[in-house]
Amino acid sequence: MTLPDQFKRTVVIAVDLQNDCIEPDGAWPIYNREELLRSAKTALDACRAAGLPIVYTQNWYDPRGVDALCHEALDGGRPSHSVGQAAEIHVDLKPESSDILVRKQRPSAFYNTNLEILLRRLNADHLIMFGAWSEVCLETTVWDAISRDYRITIVKDACGTATELMHMTAMLDLANWLYAGSVITADNLKRALEGMPHKAWRFDRPAAFAYTLENVKSLYNSL
Repeated sequence: MTLPDQFKRTVVIAVDLQNDCIEPDGAWPIYNREELLRSAKTALDACRAAGLPIVYTQNWYDPRGVDALCHEALDGGRPSHSVGQAAEIHVDLKPESSDILVRKQRPSAFYNTNLEILLRRLNADHLIMFGAWSEVCLETTVWDAISRDYRITIVKDACGTATELMHMTAMLDLANWLYAGSVITADNLKRALEGMPHKAWRFDRPAAFAYTLENVKSLYNSL
């Protein structure tokens, strides 16, 4: 496959696709489980076919709670999430041997991890990003990437959180300040990577989406 120019120097970051978020009995189940599983797999398969490096992030706590947030409630000294099997990447989206895993203890995957070193080593200037939770771990990682001058492509249907409204407002908040970035669906990402005609929203100006409760869905659908 000849990679289109827009995807040269691209790295994929799949944020916290863990059992805690994707399994219905997890600590933080998302509202759009089936959509995320399908779309994330489509995105991962397309990016692998294009030969792009893939970095998985994983929230991972010591079971004794010694690295949990200082003000986070513990259950008998043990974190309520991100421990053991619950913290593992979901079996349907699991990393392959060539993928890279970054473990973290805070929402942003850039905080006290080696992610920035890895991206420099991979000569990245463009990141394709998706995962859970839309308004926390995914969003904080995107903000930190923007602050480091990466171009960002967000795969909106491969992201998820507790409710549809929380997800939509997170995507619109990011789109409002996604300098040089874009928002795309997984199916359109696959077509773009193949050099085929596709649809994507591309950043034009800051604060383009002045959303309200009445128009949030129509604005989200316009991305």
